[in-house]
Amino acid sequence: MRYRPVMAAELTVTEVDANTLTLMGEVDTHTAPQLEHRLASVVDGTSLVLDLGGVSFISSAGLSVILNAQRRLEASGGSLSLRSVSATVTRLVELSGLSSTLEIN
Repeated sequence: MRYRPVMAAELTVTEVDANTLTLMGEVDTHTAPQLEHRLASVVDGTSLVLDLGGVSFISSAGLSVILNAQRRLEASGGSLSLRSVSATVTRLVELSGLSSTLEIN
């Protein structure tokens, strides 16, 4: 039996326009800091949409990053909403108890 190394999750964040980011891949402990860094550059007061159509998995670390960005943006008069959320990611949001906190369109 050959040993196969486990591949680290990958995440691509693409800016569609000033108010929309598209995520592709997995948002987990390894990729959440990348997303956190990208969201930190979003200007306060922005109404941001995260398109999660390409996200196959999101961990509690990823949800925490999104929730913190939402709180920051809302405190400055902006907002954060999620769109194109897969059934798998929706289920993880529900299990985390954040379905009433995170805006999903």
